Amino acid sequence: MIGAAIGQILPLAVGVALSPVPIIAVALMLMSQRARLNGPLFVIGWLIGLAVIGVVVLAVAGPGQASSHGQPATWVSVLKLVLGLLLLLVAVRQWHGRPVAVGLADGHEVPLRGAWVVVPENRHISPSLS
Repeated sequence: MIGAAIGQILPLAVGVALSPVPIIAVALMLMSQRARLNGPLFVIGWLIGLAVIGVVVLAVAGPGQASSHGQPATWVSVLKLVLGLLLLLVAVRQWHGRPVAVGLADGHEVPLRGAWVVVPENRHISPSLS
């Protein structure tokens, strides 16, 4: 029984672990002024955040009788549908709120980046890494 539960949740856990958001954040932090401090602290915070979310979900869903006779309860299916629609709404709002302006760099049009992506001028990337 526990093996089946782990087998069902494992693909989701791998998806969260390999999500591009933390990978991009770590790459940007490694180019920051205090990379040796920011990188490990981010990883620790990310793991603590995942653990807290897991504990909260288990605490909320545990006593709720999420399944009956081997099938998910109706409220579980409704909750999945509502959460999916909310995520879709957030995605549409972010898509319409994105900056579409372009700037000029060396005479070529390039999309503008957020200020958080800018690499400090005094940081140099080793030629072996580029």
